[in-house]
Amino acid sequence: MEVQRVLHYRLNGLPEQRLERVHEQFEALAAARTWRCDAPWVASARSTGLFEMEFFRHLRIEDKGDLSAAGFVKMAGDETDALIMTIFMRDLSAEYGIRVAMKDEDHPLAKLRRLEFQKGRLPSGRSLEDVLAKRPVIKKVEGERIFFYPPTFRLHSQGPPSPEWAYALCGIRAYAPTLLEAEQEALKILRGFGHLGS
Repeated sequence: MEVQRVLHYRLNGLPEQRLERVHEQFEALAAARTWRCDAPWVASARSTGLFEMEFFRHLRIEDKGDLSAAGFVKMAGDETDALIMTIFMRDLSAEYGIRVAMKDEDHPLAKLRRLEFQKGRLPSGRSLEDVLAKRPVIKKVEGERIFFYPPTFRLHSQGPPSPEWAYALCGIRAYAPTLLEAEQEALKILRGFGHLGS
């Protein structure tokens, strides 16, 4: 039996009055796309579900720090899910000026197994995009491969990096401001080609 990969995340130092908004942001993210993994969720002192309350209570005992919220998702082999979660957590860190820690012990890239963001930056001061692999993230959908290129990716060694995420499928290359938007646009194109072929 194969053990499922789990991505853990914790938010530290979030003011109590911001917890409700963070719960809303997680709900919006969960509804924004189809996830191959479990939908993202978060537990905090404001949680009302029994599992979430107990999960958070146990973490608070273990943490003994300024833990504000936490959660985890069981991954289902989709690196796009993991990357969107990482970018989302980075963005929360930047928006609220807080520390966010992520742990993914089974991530295929060792440098991404443990990440921490402080005010949206890595402890070294670098951005997440600076350390992302300089190669595309590949998502397979209905037998087609969709390539997602981070903003730091250069198509040619002399070419400038794009300020946006690039995506490519079926011989088409396009750009979108965020990975989430790039994924949504690529899936629309793929569905469109599916309708043409039927």
